[in-house]
Amino acid sequence: MGAARGSPATPRRLPLLSVLLLPLLGGAQAAIVFIKEPSSQDALQGRRALLRCEVEAPGPVHVYWLLDGAPVQDTERRFAQGSSLSFAAVDRLQDSGSFQCVARDDITGEEARSANASFNIKWIEAGPVVLKHPASEAEIQPQTQVTLRCHIDGHPRPAYQWFRDGTPLSDGQSNHTVSSKERNLTFRPAGPEHSGLYSCCAHNAFGQACSSQNFTLSIADESFAKVVLAPQDVVVARNEEAMFHCQFSAQPPPSLQWVFEDETPITNRSRPPHLRRATVFVNGSLLLTQVRPRNAGVYRCIGQGQRGPPVILEATLHLAEIEDMPLFEPRVFTAGSKEHVACLPPKGLPEPSVWWEHAGVRLPTHGRVYQKGHELVFASTTESDAGVYTCHATNLAGQRRQDVNITVASEHLCPEGGGEVEGSPGLGVMDRGFPGAHLRHFQLLLAWESVNCGELE
Repeated sequence: MGAARGSPATPRRLPLLSVLLLPLLGGAQAAIVFIKEPSSQDALQGRRALLRCEVEAPGPVHVYWLLDGAPVQDTERRFAQGSSLSFAAVDRLQDSGSFQCVARDDITGEEARSANASFNIKWIEAGPVVLKHPASEAEIQPQTQVTLRCHIDGHPRPAYQWFRDGTPLSDGQSNHTVSSKERNLTFRPAGPEHSGLYSCCAHNAFGQACSSQNFTLSIADESFAKVVLAPQDVVVARNEEAMFHCQFSAQPPPSLQWVFEDETPITNRSRPPHLRRATVFVNGSLLLTQVRPRNAGVYRCIGQGQRGPPVILEATLHLAEIEDMPLFEPRVFTAGSKEHVACLPPKGLPEPSVWWEHAGVRLPTHGRVYQKGHELVFASTTESDAGVYTCHATNLAGQRRQDVNITVASEHLCPEGGGEVEGSPGLGVMDRGFPGAHLRHFQLLLAWESVNCGELE
């Protein structure tokens, strides 16, 4: 039916095709079109990947990429490949987020953006097995809860397997529980039977990894003997006392026994002839009085708990000793020279301490004449340095000493037609260090004259 007379005419609608063709008929350019848009995809950590982007436009366009709205800069790892974005090695930290391909016509300013695309990055990373509860190993006690955590992480969430001493632990065992979500292994309560080396492995779609560092769980049985105080080696002088200390703990209290190296038990009621002066105290200490050479040797302290193997500790009793010192040859020095005299310490136990004396006075560690280590040092000799020097060595076994006779010779010892010494014409002055030089010292003076005085002629 036609419209009522006198009423306004209804606008005529154009066909849809005519609406789409109007921009072209009016001379406007076609829009930028994405032939291929990037799409979200799975990726593996450290592996290659590619986000594709292809654009069709009537004129030249500039294509670039955004990550969470920020421009993506080319690097060796991630770079533009044509209009697509290439990844030499996907990184779960640097490549997380939304990527977008942007095409821009720099002449008209027209810009088109693709749909967002992201990676579902699959990865797995090894880590150590650590103690989660209690806070420290020192707090681990029998019959308390102990929880270990496996620090292997990944995406998707890995499946975990625990091991003790290399043997897989079954989830069905009643003495422990496993939480894959928390990556925990829990013992409620922990006992000595749980002691061992714990490790873990995990796997997911990326691959498998095992713990980088394992955890040794050590829970002592209270009935086992545990060392509280271990005996130490002792060095004593003859006829002195020697004391060894030894203690163990356990519930109930452990037994303690001392044994000499020939397996002879030492008790207060029965002592072997060579250990008649030995006393064992209630606290486990062993006292030996008036020590003789036959008492030297290895002593064993043995602790035995209600359960477990015996704990054997050893300590050695040494008798102090010191050997004789070697003799010194007399020494002749030229005035003004730097000289050293070494004192070889005698063999002894404990190692003897050594020092030098002159005229009954201990030499200092610095100055013109001083001691350096075991050496007597003259920084610059003078005639007043001549005399007797004594090297002392001492330890618990006693003291040893040796003297060295030192002469300081100078040019006035050479012949000038003056007085002579019988058997040595031209040696006008004898040893100024001490009177009555023995033959060896006199021979040294003759040798000095033949070398030094001959050079002056």
